Amino acid sequence: MSHAHEPPTPEQDDTADEVEECQENVTELKNRMLGLQFFLQDKKDYQEHCPKQEWDQPTLEEYRKDPKSNLPEDCKPEDE
Repeated sequence: MSHAHEPPTPEQDDTADEVEECQENVTELKNRMLGLQFFLQDKKDYQEHCPKQEWDQPTLEEYRKDPKSNLPEDCKPEDE
C-alpha cells in the first residue's frame, strides 16, 4: 500500500510549517549579513577611491532589503 496519496497528518503539517519558517529565517539572516557586508565595503571603497565625489550612502536597512553595492559606477575600484 502506498502512502504517497494520503493527506498529511497534523504532525507532518507542523513539520512543513517549521521547515518553511526556518527557510525564511535563513534567507532573512543571509540578506542581513550580505547587506552589512556591502554597506561596510561600499563605505571603505568610497573613502579609498573617491572621497571627494558627492555620494550619500543608503542606510543599512536599505542594503539589507536589497543586498548589493550602491556605489556610483565611477567610484568602484578596479579589479586587481
